[in-house]
Amino acid sequence: MWGVGSLLGALFLLVATAGFAASIPEAVSTVRDFRSAEPCTDRTAPADCLRSITATVRSTERTGGRNPKYTVRLDGPAGVPHEMEMEAEGPLFELLKPGDEVTVTRWRDYATALGRDGVTQQSDDSPESEPEWQAGLAAVCLVLGCYLFYLGGVLLTRAREVAANGPPRGFWFFGMCALWGALAAIPAGVAGAFASSGRGHEDWGWLVLVVVWIVLLPAVYVGVRWREGRRAAP
Repeated sequence: MWGVGSLLGALFLLVATAGFAASIPEAVSTVRDFRSAEPCTDRTAPADCLRSITATVRSTERTGGRNPKYTVRLDGPAGVPHEMEMEAEGPLFELLKPGDEVTVTRWRDYATALGRDGVTQQSDDSPESEPEWQAGLAAVCLVLGCYLFYLGGVLLTRAREVAANGPPRGFWFFGMCALWGALAAIPAGVAGAFASSGRGHEDWGWLVLVVVWIVLLPAVYVGVRWREGRRAAP
């Protein structure tokens, strides 16, 4: 039963890997369109330009400790979101108070920025980093899917041996490799985010992420192997 469940889980994760990977080109195209967008004029299509909509601040709220969230709640006409999550306290969030009139910048379905009196602050609602997210999720699903495939294969083909002697050492070893391989997507994602910054670099981020992640995998294997050797030494 556990073997079949592991194989089904592996199949789901590998299908998810293919889905995330297939969505990368569209995400790259979306970021490219966003970075090349200009303020709306009479000649531009409303969906592909930066629209400015006037709104009124209803309230602001800072929540969380080490990783705070900065929320601005708004009132206004159609197209104004009920609330916006800002990236930091400054330069605008800390100045806002209820009743202030602000300008919301919209692009397609995104509310990308908030402005007032010449001060503009970017929000968290942006297509930026979506290619890196898709690539990172694909990497995580791939490594976890491969581990579940191995796990299910062993449980099905060596069921009696596992029942008699307990799980083989490979369960722990490859499980730790899979765990740290998935976590390796985090520093790879940071590298990808730096590489993708700036117009014209939309393809760089996810490529750098994949390359860095692949380079880190042998280090993960060596590190887990070294840790296993230290555990077995006594």
